[in-house]
Amino acid sequence: VPQFEQAVKDEILADKVRALVTGSAVISDAEIRQEFEKQNSKVKFSYALFRKDDILKEINPTDLELRAFYDRNKAGYNNSIPEKRKLRYVLIDTVRIEAQTPITPDDLQGYYRQHREEFRVPEQVNVRHILFKIPPPGAYGKVDQKAADAARKKADDVSRQLKAGGDFAELAKKYSEDTDTAKNGGSLGWIQRGRFPAPAVEQAAFSLPKGAVSDVINAGYAFDIIKVDDKQDAHLKSPDEVKEQMTAALRQSKGSQAALAEAREVLSQARTIGLDKAAAAKGLQIVSTDFVSRTDSLPGLGASPQFMAAVFSQRDKSPADEVQLARGDVIFEVTAIKPPATPTYDEIRGRVETEFKNERESSLLSQKTRELSDRAKTEHSLEKAAKELGATLKTSDFVSPDGQVPDIGSMTGPASVAFTLKPGEISGPLTLGNAGAVLAVIEKQEPPAGDFAAKKDQIRDSLLQAKQGELFGLFVASLRDRMEKSRQIKINQEEMKNLTRATGGANQGE
Repeated sequence: VPQFEQAVKDEILADKVRALVTGSAVISDAEIRQEFEKQNSKVKFSYALFRKDDILKEINPTDLELRAFYDRNKAGYNNSIPEKRKLRYVLIDTVRIEAQTPITPDDLQGYYRQHREEFRVPEQVNVRHILFKIPPPGAYGKVDQKAADAARKKADDVSRQLKAGGDFAELAKKYSEDTDTAKNGGSLGWIQRGRFPAPAVEQAAFSLPKGAVSDVINAGYAFDIIKVDDKQDAHLKSPDEVKEQMTAALRQSKGSQAALAEAREVLSQARTIGLDKAAAAKGLQIVSTDFVSRTDSLPGLGASPQFMAAVFSQRDKSPADEVQLARGDVIFEVTAIKPPATPTYDEIRGRVETEFKNERESSLLSQKTRELSDRAKTEHSLEKAAKELGATLKTSDFVSPDGQVPDIGSMTGPASVAFTLKPGEISGPLTLGNAGAVLAVIEKQEPPAGDFAAKKDQIRDSLLQAKQGELFGLFVASLRDRMEKSRQIKINQEEMKNLTRATGGANQGE
């Protein structure tokens, strides 16, 4: 209790501090109007594009340029060829051993005696039903008697159709309000005692003979009509009935034990007389690989991170070792290790060329988009500038702030600048991921004036919350700065750098 009370006090105090700090936040009508127009205006604009793919096609570096780029960035290529290892291994295939494991009559008898209770089948019935829901009680537990009477009337009508020879499954599909079972002719499948939702329905199900249909049953929550498709008394399955089930279980159990024993024996012999002789003694085929990396797929094993983790944790000249996989145990040895290496220019020329082009493309795209914007503003014509510089020119439809435009993408991104421009104004250069663009607003549709009154309060609240958050953020930053200077707190700058670097890497997809 004292801890809870202190937590509440701290929370109240924090709320008071926040209210004190943010109490000066005020939103003017002009700001609300400006935000309203920003959120609800539509613009139509022309836009000129330079695509990255087109820029890349224009970049054709010479071999001399690529070699210079490689030398300049050589540190980034250090040890970029991963460590590789040669392996030899055998698989003790559990599935194969299980298939070869003999199961005797004595095994089956013993298993049956030990697992006898698992083969008991409880009394159960296979039933269908047609259900008519009764509306649940309303306020103060009052039942809508009129609706309940209507449900009963529908149930009685279907009951009469059944007694006249109607098909139960077809009537269930047509009338049952249990939509999950109606499509299957009302089938509930096999149900044991104690599993029915209502005692009255259970009593009818176990008292009716096979093939019989009940009268309308009041289950409390619904009116129900059931049909007993089949019945099954409680009994113990015979050994013959469960022979296949027991055989499969015994094969898995005995086979797993046999596979484990064989793996232990092969590993022991591999460490004493060598893997070749150990494998030959069991008739196992040894797989030998060339140098492989951690991510390579291996014959008989496929891609196995678990196996590769064990392989690459082995020290040089270590004895044979074992890894347990889903398929079985693998006994392996590492025969050679090729450490990480720095590739020569000739080995990674293709990669160097790609990285060179990407770097040049980014600079060239920025340069061309800037030139497009400057020329369009000087000539007061985006169309003329695009034609002179070879940019693709398109025109949008009217689009809202949360809309999308082909090649431009979401209007919440860099293209949102269009909503700040007047008709005839031209934007600066925009970076859009796979393209660079410049926009020129053609026409602007202001929102209907009548909508402002309806949205004014909502916009005011949203802007106020944002401004309060900004004020409190500035307060916290200022407080932290003062506390650092007065040595009341100390920031671990090295750890902050690590966190910032990790976050930056994640944001860049590293």
